[in-house]
Parts: sequence; C-alpha cells; structure tokens
Amino acid sequence: MAEKEKSSKKTVDALLTEVASAAGVPKKAAKTPSAPPPPAKPAPPAVPSPASPAAAPKTIRIRQIRSGICTPVDQKQALKGLGLRRIRHEVVRPDTPAIRGQILKVRHLVEVVGE
Repeated sequence: MAEKEKSSKKTVDALLTEVASAAGVPKKAAKTPSAPPPPAKPAPPAVPSPASPAAAPKTIRIRQIRSGICTPVDQKQALKGLGLRRIRHEVVRPDTPAIRGQILKVRHLVEVVGE
C-alpha cells in the first residue's frame, strides 16, 4: 500500500509540474543570502522639555447631598473612593477623568460645588 501512495504521489507531482509549465507559471527562484542591513544610527540625546510655569493643579469640590444607603454596591464604592462619608460632607479632589467618572456614577447623590 505504501508503494501505491508513492506512485500516486509521483503522479500528482508530475501532473502539477506539467500543468504549471503549460500555464506558463515561472518557477520560484532560490533565495540568495543578502548582506545584512547597515547598523541603525544612534538616537539623538534626550533633551528635557522646559518645565511649564507653576500652574496650580485644577481641583474640584464635591458635596454629598443624598444618602448612599439602598444604593448598589458600585455606587457605594464610588462614594467611598471620592472620600464622601455622610450628607453635606465636602471634599476637594483633583480634576481628573477618573474623578469625573466617579462623580458621573453617583451624580444623583452628589453635587459639584466649585471647580
């Protein structure tokens, strides 16, 4: 049975070669080893950027106006993350996208007093 597979394989290879030559498909050229690429240029030395003037970081003042009781756990965690503990409690936090996201989560429980 192994001989049969070998003979059929030879036949298939011969047929493929015959079809390829009839179709005018060029044979693939063997790859020749090329010279290695030239070494990369070293990067220029890093230049420190000039420091911006002492701009005060933006802050935001948040006040809790409603209780966190009977709210979902994620909202309680947002209140805790903001540092709010009770009604009329105010905190000052940096004005960052993370803090804005927490405020958005509990927007019905807090108000932004000052920016």
